Amino acid sequence: MWKKSMLKRKLLTYALISSLSFPMASTLVIADVAKLRLAVETTSGDPLNVMLTSFRDALQASAEERVELEFFEGGALGSESDLIQLLRAEQVQVLPIGSDIVELDSNFALFDMPFIFADKQTARDALDGELGDLLADSLRDKSGLEVLAFGELGFRVISNNRRPINTPEDLSGLKLRTPGSATRILAFEMLGAAPTPMSLGEVYIALRQGVLDGQENPLSVLEEFSLYEVQDYVSLTNHVYTPITLAMSANSYASLSPEMQERVISAAQEGANKTRQLSDTSDAELVEVFNNAGVAVNQPDLASFQAASVPIRDAISERLNEAFWEQAQNILELR
Repeated sequence: MWKKSMLKRKLLTYALISSLSFPMASTLVIADVAKLRLAVETTSGDPLNVMLTSFRDALQASAEERVELEFFEGGALGSESDLIQLLRAEQVQVLPIGSDIVELDSNFALFDMPFIFADKQTARDALDGELGDLLADSLRDKSGLEVLAFGELGFRVISNNRRPINTPEDLSGLKLRTPGSATRILAFEMLGAAPTPMSLGEVYIALRQGVLDGQENPLSVLEEFSLYEVQDYVSLTNHVYTPITLAMSANSYASLSPEMQERVISAAQEGANKTRQLSDTSDAELVEVFNNAGVAVNQPDLASFQAASVPIRDAISERLNEAFWEQAQNILELR
């Protein structure tokens, strides 16, 4: 039944996309009015949605009648992978992207490397500084996209229905949903799990029906998609940090006036700040929510995970541009 429902949803999505008349970037600015389409896979409350909604509201308040914004949420135009293709085709102009950013630029596989950030503030400082500039240059060169700001999904944890995860050995044989990132899949294969890429919207039913044993995501995603309702254990591995990349077609960005570009960047940073505030307040609260719901939350032996992650980091580094990796190591002091 759920497969028929998903098929129906996809058919409706394609029908909606076909019914829209998408202008090219050259027609985005008409009579000094910037017309932008914004899209996000998730619904209200999710960090990706929070970032785009905050961006929309801030830009509308700042630019007023000089901007016209269309807003599509809740997967109205498809999954994150679908939206990425629309962004590349300039049929959507602004999109917040999580782990799937690696589809556009393999250098973003840096964020599939376990334990390269000691804490959130270290990651934020890096993204607001030299590392963010390095990543923005790379994405622009590889995909023709402009980074407006880096928000925060946060550190990822592992949930499952088999057992608490205390050491890497506890992952053996677990069917875990992962994003489609080849390097995230590689990491969990090296840890002995059976990673299974799947659209986030399908994960709840897959967990409930036993198609999956578990998944890995920030705590906020477990809450937003109600995944904790069908999971017995949550292990605070904090194995990788996932930013939100708010991206815009470089052509669309270039079509804006310098003043509007400044307003767009300012609004994007406001969206980024909102996601970081949400991350800070929600993590501690959500542990309590999950405990109260009967989910067993545990603190794993992080030293054992860090030791097991050394060969994973080496394997992923081979997939990065050599010059990029050299600069990233210097910035993050990873040597």
